[in-house]
Amino acid sequence: MAPAFSVVLPTYNRAPMLRTALKTVLYQTCGDWECFVVDDGSTDDTSRVLAELKDPRIKALRNASNLGMNASRNLAIGQAQGRFITFLDSDDLWLPKRLEAFLERAKRSPEAGFLFSNAYLYRFDRLIGLLFSPERKLPEGVVPGHYAVGDRHLPYVTTNVAILRDAFSKWGVFKTQMKTLDTELFARFLAAGLPVAALSEPLSVRRLHGGQLTDRYAENFDEALQALESSGAAGETKEDMRQELAREVAVYLLKAGRPAEARAFLVKQLGGEGRKGALYKLTFAPRAVLALGRGLKRQWTKLRHHPAWAPPEFTAVRRLIAPLLAEERP
Repeated sequence: MAPAFSVVLPTYNRAPMLRTALKTVLYQTCGDWECFVVDDGSTDDTSRVLAELKDPRIKALRNASNLGMNASRNLAIGQAQGRFITFLDSDDLWLPKRLEAFLERAKRSPEAGFLFSNAYLYRFDRLIGLLFSPERKLPEGVVPGHYAVGDRHLPYVTTNVAILRDAFSKWGVFKTQMKTLDTELFARFLAAGLPVAALSEPLSVRRLHGGQLTDRYAENFDEALQALESSGAAGETKEDMRQELAREVAVYLLKAGRPAEARAFLVKQLGGEGRKGALYKLTFAPRAVLALGRGLKRQWTKLRHHPAWAPPEFTAVRRLIAPLLAEERP
């Protein structure tokens, strides 16, 4: 009998994090799953981590060379048998009731084919907040494809998503030429009419750290524009979103301490409009000032979210994940 979920977990040279991520799959209160771990040509101890696993529901696949996350996901999707295909990035964690909550939500909304949940955000050894406010009103049902681009409408990340397996048969898999984002597939599926259902409950922990693919800002922008094309957005909506994405990239470049790149990007993408407003003026700030600002913000974030005065639910989650994270340290 086919399982309810096929978990797709691509990984590349993240052996300690992979071990942690897999433990959070094994700890699920819903055991109706299979899990495909795709080693994308790793050269670290990933093979040893996979050899330690004895659960028959976990199936290891391997690319002979590094092909990228989307090619790895496609390899697993081609073998998946679950009703839903769901995703976990190797640097993220699931909370124990993640799959159980998704299954219950699917039963309440049997028409839904694209489900996503909230998440805790983890940075600087702190739980620093949620992906989106639980009170936020989110669009559900059949929505425009461009709702999958950016987080203005649907604030999801792939670790929080589950999609009906039949949708991949109807509308295809991830585009392997896209190396940093996976938004194009989701935009394509929503544009085709796949209904959405959202869970406001945080069911995973999204780790923010250096070395993530989301740091490749210009490449992300190009791939977001491809997603916008696949979404079917046109006219004023398409242009408004393109400008919004351009400004987001400029902000990220500023935060990364690259003001000259941010300024050039604004002018290239927005022309004269890019030279207007506070964002453009900030690109003239000296690097030392930006670095000081980043340092102060980091210290403030660590102080503000110190475990000593965290909300009870954050404290409970921290206690749950702390032993797992401690095992990653040498």
